[in-house]
Amino acid sequence: MYSLENRASLSFLKGGLLSHGASLLPTLILLMIFLAGRSPLYGIPPRIGVVIGESALQTSEAWSELVTFIEERFGIVLQYEVFDGHRSLLKALKERWIDLCFIDPAWYVREQDWIRPLLRTVVGGQLEYRVFLIVHRNSIFYRTSELQEFELYLKHPHEEMAGFYAPLAFLGSYSPVPRSSIRFLDSHESILKGVAFGKGKEVGAIPEYLWNLNRGSRVLENLRILASLPEIPTPLLVMRASDEEARFHDVVRALSALSTMEEGKQILERTSFSGFSANRIPNEALMALSEQIRKVDAYYGPPK
Repeated sequence: MYSLENRASLSFLKGGLLSHGASLLPTLILLMIFLAGRSPLYGIPPRIGVVIGESALQTSEAWSELVTFIEERFGIVLQYEVFDGHRSLLKALKERWIDLCFIDPAWYVREQDWIRPLLRTVVGGQLEYRVFLIVHRNSIFYRTSELQEFELYLKHPHEEMAGFYAPLAFLGSYSPVPRSSIRFLDSHESILKGVAFGKGKEVGAIPEYLWNLNRGSRVLENLRILASLPEIPTPLLVMRASDEEARFHDVVRALSALSTMEEGKQILERTSFSGFSANRIPNEALMALSEQIRKVDAYYGPPK
């Protein structure tokens, strides 16, 4: 319901428009754009949600630099918000506190009935990544079938990543990993060091790109790859399926162009992504991931 003040304002605008003709039209258009840009209903400027990486501070600093660059280079104003996990991230998207977000493909498989992918992320130059099972260089384990009385290291929060399901689904094809043998660490770097300087019975699950980034380091001298698991899709930029995709056309265009610019590449290096791609995930990749999730949930239970 309009207030008296609103009615008076509308009467003034109507009268002014009639008396001055088209001269006020440009001013009114600018006023409408100004008001729409501050309306939470339209979400302008778009707000992107990201999940904390290895460090909350580093994630925030990287995205602050990225959105500043996009505004300066493309004239597109973006906002971002860092979340501590996918549950709070997706809740904010559903309740329209944010307009877009980056989510792990494991959550896309779970929530795809109400979200729509806009872009795929590129990590280490690839649209997919592998999980390596690593052991100490002098470990007694040389085949996954030999794994007995071992301690599996996974990154926390474990149930929020496809990288959690891949090793457990793979190892579960031999026999499910006892819950008591799983240890959750805060970062992939901690997994590398935990296995490298452990007692020799530790098995770590890390993404392939992290192994490649650490080539030549002293920590890798104490490690070897026990198994390379099937490929997993990288995270996705998604929106609500109920929204108009055209609304985010300029954002998609700007993000897609970053990896083609030298300064854009440098800024992306400080995020967990090396670029963005419009390529869609093949259905067989989603089906394979869905099957991994089903197998793991059957034994360990779905994320709470």
